Amino acid sequence: MPRIVDRDERRAHIVEAVTQIIVRDGFDRLTMRQIAAEAGYAHGAIARYFPDKQSLLAAAFVKVFTLSHEHIDQMVEGVRGLEALRLMVLELMPVDEEAVGRSRVVLTFWDLASQDPELREIHHENLTRRRELIRRFLLEAQEDGELVPHADIETEVNRVSAHNAGWQMLGVLMPEASSAESLHASVDAMIEELRRAD
Repeated sequence: MPRIVDRDERRAHIVEAVTQIIVRDGFDRLTMRQIAAEAGYAHGAIARYFPDKQSLLAAAFVKVFTLSHEHIDQMVEGVRGLEALRLMVLELMPVDEEAVGRSRVVLTFWDLASQDPELREIHHENLTRRRELIRRFLLEAQEDGELVPHADIETEVNRVSAHNAGWQMLGVLMPEASSAESLHASVDAMIEELRRAD
């Protein structure tokens, strides 16, 4: 009796292999042969699941984004407002090797998405989800009287989003300026600027 292949499991395994290669060697050096070797599949098997490198990068980006979103959901269970926002931002910080690797995948995706409407749409969908989470925490902070009275929610959503992107870029491109201590201090400073004085 032939073995039943779990397509979702195989796709996930291929995406994990792609993610590891991008983190280790970069996207430009990624080849279907290299992916097959990393995943332990025949060379032709990859194309049955992903037709090209672009689709592989998109899948790796969505995987990284989804995992971080799941981690954030777990971290903020029972927490709200500015503390939930702080925990979310810290989860996205490139403060260790694994987190820098995730940021490398994201930056690679940004580069191609800036030139490709299909990838840009994937990014838009995922970033919209992230921005909704930021907005939720800010509105909670406002409801709880934590937020500075003059804060405009949409302006602050943009500010937090821009900070997150900048910190990811620093972690990958300027590691000497993005130690765990300095990034934590930057996050704390942003949160304190949003906090209403007692």
